[in-house]
Amino acid sequence: MNTLILNAETANMSIAHLLKRASEGGVEVRDGNGKVLAFVLSPDDQEALTYAEANFDINQNLDQVRNALGRRGGITTAELLDKAAQATNKAS
Repeated sequence: MNTLILNAETANMSIAHLLKRASEGGVEVRDGNGKVLAFVLSPDDQEALTYAEANFDINQNLDQVRNALGRRGGITTAELLDKAAQATNKAS
């Protein structure tokens, strides 16, 4: 990931330049004191991050996921939609 420090030299940098750098692996934007202000990610990087976070969450809660997958019961989507339609008809 690239790093961009916002200071007098970079204050007038174009958005196009920032986006080009983001497409080359993302950009971490920091102020002059080094504090992170933003992360600019390309769509591919954002998608990869989303999947990584989901994987992490699943692995952290694996017991709950397995328990949920093991539960059976409830109603099908078709049954749920039918009940919703019936409720709508009753309300009209």
